[in-house]
Amino acid sequence: MKQPDSEAPEPKTTPVPCNECGERPAEVRVTEVDKHGKSVERRLCAECARSRGITAQGAAKVAVAEVLLELKNKIKDVDRKLVCPNCRLTYADFQATTRLGCPECYNAFIERLLPVIKRIHGAVKHTGRAPAADRGTATRSFEVQRLRRELSAAIEAENYEQAAAVRDRIRKAGGEEAQ
Repeated sequence: MKQPDSEAPEPKTTPVPCNECGERPAEVRVTEVDKHGKSVERRLCAECARSRGITAQGAAKVAVAEVLLELKNKIKDVDRKLVCPNCRLTYADFQATTRLGCPECYNAFIERLLPVIKRIHGAVKHTGRAPAADRGTATRSFEVQRLRRELSAAIEAENYEQAAAVRDRIRKAGGEEAQ
């Protein structure tokens, strides 16, 4: 007759020795990441762990939530101290309203704004379209450059009739140079 699992005797395991001293059984497992990003697991006895400044996880005197709340409050205090010299807007006020008070706010909060701008827009430098007034000039300039390449190709091919026609189109586009 088979015995239930709960009553089965537990197999005895031999304790893993400490990687530091090799004398006492390891009680603490530490995972370290080296400079190449490779993780290395070390097992330490309580004494060796204590000598390296490692305490047992259950021995924490302060709850993690309390530490995080304290850090959050310190960050808020720093944000309240960061003030625009022109309009007196604090960075904490900017975070609450998501609106800057004046153009000088960009300079006052630059270190905090750049990561936010990069996260939202993907870059911190505008690379969008040209203003409406400049669009015609840019388009005309590209057209003239294209026509000049076409003119050079026609001259090289000794197709002077086509070259004359392209020359006239360059003049019409306003890209004539004194020759």
